[in-house]
Amino acid sequence: MGRRGEHKAQHVPGDPADPAGWPALVDQFCEHMGAKGFSPRTIANRRGGVIALVAWLAERGVATPAEVTRPMVERYQHGLPPATISIPAISP
Repeated sequence: MGRRGEHKAQHVPGDPADPAGWPALVDQFCEHMGAKGFSPRTIANRRGGVIALVAWLAERGVATPAEVTRPMVERYQHGLPPATISIPAISP
């Protein structure tokens, strides 16, 4: 067991060499949050939430971000506990 506050990097499903794939987009999302001044803990927590969504989609055969539809995200959200549904919008 690691020390308190230490976390292992979570694996992002998808092709790391694809610039439009999940790993690249998750990294860009985290970099954007860092540039906006979000704390490292917040970035790590949100990264974990996005990775959970990506893993859920991968289990259902969705391999790339381009395949995601609104109904898919709504089904995912429907399965979450009410307190975790709030996902803030990121302005461009």
